Amino acid sequence: MLKPLPIEGIPDLILFRPIAFVLVKVFSRFPVTPNQVSVTAMVTGIGSGVCFSRGTREGFFWAGLLYAATAVIDCSDGMLARYKKNGSPVGRIVDGTIDYINGLAIFTGLGIGMSKMALMPQLYLWIVIVVAVISMAIHSILVDYYRGQFCTHALNIRHSIKDEISLFSAELQRLQGKNSQFLTKILIHLYLLYCRIQLKYAHKQVQYNSHNYYKANILLLRLWLMIELSMHICILCLSGILYQPELFLGYTIVFANIWIILIVPLQIRANKKSL
Repeated sequence: MLKPLPIEGIPDLILFRPIAFVLVKVFSRFPVTPNQVSVTAMVTGIGSGVCFSRGTREGFFWAGLLYAATAVIDCSDGMLARYKKNGSPVGRIVDGTIDYINGLAIFTGLGIGMSKMALMPQLYLWIVIVVAVISMAIHSILVDYYRGQFCTHALNIRHSIKDEISLFSAELQRLQGKNSQFLTKILIHLYLLYCRIQLKYAHKQVQYNSHNYYKANILLLRLWLMIELSMHICILCLSGILYQPELFLGYTIVFANIWIILIVPLQIRANKKSL
């Protein structure tokens, strides 16, 4: 039920997924679908945003716990799909869409809550929140890119953008004529558009020696995972429970960006060694 261990985020591996495994064992006894689990994660994620927006110590405490619960449930849907072998391509889109909804709710709530704490002038506060969100998005994109490169070149797990387009085009063809699947078809159309944009700007893959790539990049991948999404989630949960949002902002805006500046030259050097 896990992804390959070298690419798992550290908080996911040691905290969120072990708890999610217990949930999956419970869910597996009932007719619960992965998409239903994903929707539950959306409910707890929005609830976390509402609690953050209160701006009180109690509100932040419950926001942190609810966001941790969201992370666990978010791990559960994919694990349940793999356990029951009933996952679907659309389920991945639903999961990703809910992640965006949760992110919007939580960071909007965090901004509103911090404005009530009067930590800084309103304009500066929202600039800081926007910078944190953009930084977090950049970190996630970079980590996913190098994690994907590791899967392709070191683990020989190859899943190209063209494969994605073929898979979801076939799924869209299967759903033609089913009026009840209108929302699903919209989501697939949007995802296909996203994939085609990626394909348009994708560069030709460099071929690396698999053994050399693994040896040169395994440590670097672990360094990249220090700013992976689950680390951001873990730090934000802790910040909420401790009522110290500046802890998350310092990690995301300062530490993680400095970390990238330090790692990128090492990654470039490792890639040259892997040829």
